[in-house]
Amino acid sequence: MGNRSSNNQHSKIGQEAKCPNCDRKFGPSTTYFVLNSHIDHCLLLQQPIHNVEFQMPQTQDQLGDNYIWVKQNNQWKRIQSQVNGGQIYVRTFYQFYQNLSAQEIKNRSFPEKQMWFNLQLEKFRIPWQLGSDKLNVNLNDLLQTSLVSARSVNFYKEVKVVFLNDKVQDAGGLLREWLTLIFKEMCKDIFTLTETNDVTYKIAKQSQYFDLAGLAIAKALFERMTICVEFDRPLVKKLLGQEISFQDMQCYDKSLFLSWKYLLENQFDENQLQQYFIICKDDEIIELKQNGADILVTNQNKQEFVDLSIQFYSEKLISKQLAQIQNSLYKYVPQDYLNIFTAEEFEMILYGVPVVDLAEWKQHTIYKTPYAENSQQIQWFWKVLSEFDQDQLKKFLHYCTGSYRIPVNGFSKLESNRGMYSKFQIVPIDYKNGNSFPIAHTCFNRLELPKYTSQELMRKFLRSIVLNDLEGVFGME
Repeated sequence: MGNRSSNNQHSKIGQEAKCPNCDRKFGPSTTYFVLNSHIDHCLLLQQPIHNVEFQMPQTQDQLGDNYIWVKQNNQWKRIQSQVNGGQIYVRTFYQFYQNLSAQEIKNRSFPEKQMWFNLQLEKFRIPWQLGSDKLNVNLNDLLQTSLVSARSVNFYKEVKVVFLNDKVQDAGGLLREWLTLIFKEMCKDIFTLTETNDVTYKIAKQSQYFDLAGLAIAKALFERMTICVEFDRPLVKKLLGQEISFQDMQCYDKSLFLSWKYLLENQFDENQLQQYFIICKDDEIIELKQNGADILVTNQNKQEFVDLSIQFYSEKLISKQLAQIQNSLYKYVPQDYLNIFTAEEFEMILYGVPVVDLAEWKQHTIYKTPYAENSQQIQWFWKVLSEFDQDQLKKFLHYCTGSYRIPVNGFSKLESNRGMYSKFQIVPIDYKNGNSFPIAHTCFNRLELPKYTSQELMRKFLRSIVLNDLEGVFGME
């Protein structure tokens, strides 16, 4: 937290300041990082809880690198600050966006829409000081136990996941692990791969678990977490409450799209097509309109045939499943909030960044003494990771953070389980002969890295994580 940009991390405040909560004084040479880290910690830990209407300071507001705390209406709030000639100029930043309507924010830039979206959702958050709900899950019956437990959970509260018969305690990181596990399981059952060149999924069959899918998407959005699967574009647009276009269908079924494209772009002789207003699905003939089995597709009505076919595949075929997802999702995330995004913008928020940039990861990593950037073990660590391909980097990232992908804002904006900025941190621990794997604390994005005695020894353990699917097994919280 505090001064998050690595380039400005050591910028000095330029004048004397003091903590507004404990009155501790800081000299002009104090960096923004030191000052804001202290104030964040001081205010967040000592903020009194008066009643259920209590609102924490807006720790998740994206206010840039330098900010200060001010007290407004008996509440501490963070606002943007700029240093110029020793004077600090203060301007309210988030209030303007918070008060915009969904219609007003819709035509603004993606970063502005993303900020507005997060601010609106934060209004619903129940502070963690008021307690958490438990999500009790049995890995042997993952979807069913998750659904039953989720129905009694308030996803506006902090949710702690309990894997039955598992000794690992949830400090927040297991929520990410649960999201990963249930979507992987759903892709084996209720979702299926699209007929495209992309690894995306579409609805496969009817199931009660689409209720769970909607709740999981809502919680991921609410906590600004990413999910590990990508959906077909028509499904994404339906979740946003937007119309499906002809071009969208190439993300659903490429062959079907090309056949419609050929039909629309060419002229045919009478009776040449021999296609009626019907679709054959699972040995069943479905009429696209009344008496469709008797209506031949012609040059004059072929656009109607394609439009009705798109409507069938993107709506009627999956209407029940789609309604389940939407009802569960909109229970926690209003549809008006989602509708401000284009499909591409929403996908960036939901899926995150698809490529792991190792240089950026390294740039935004911090170390706990005695580890430092030039430590031998740290140099070995990045050398071993540089040998990984993208799939292996994603596995290792998941081991460390609980997610296969980085949020759209990159490594500089990694967050803890409570929505505070929490950069990836490497902490030293003693090496124990025989079985000394790194220990991941995914709730804090922290990796406890043993003081290996050689690069080859470190390579052995790090490669074991990505080659043997050991993500999160050792010390995940």
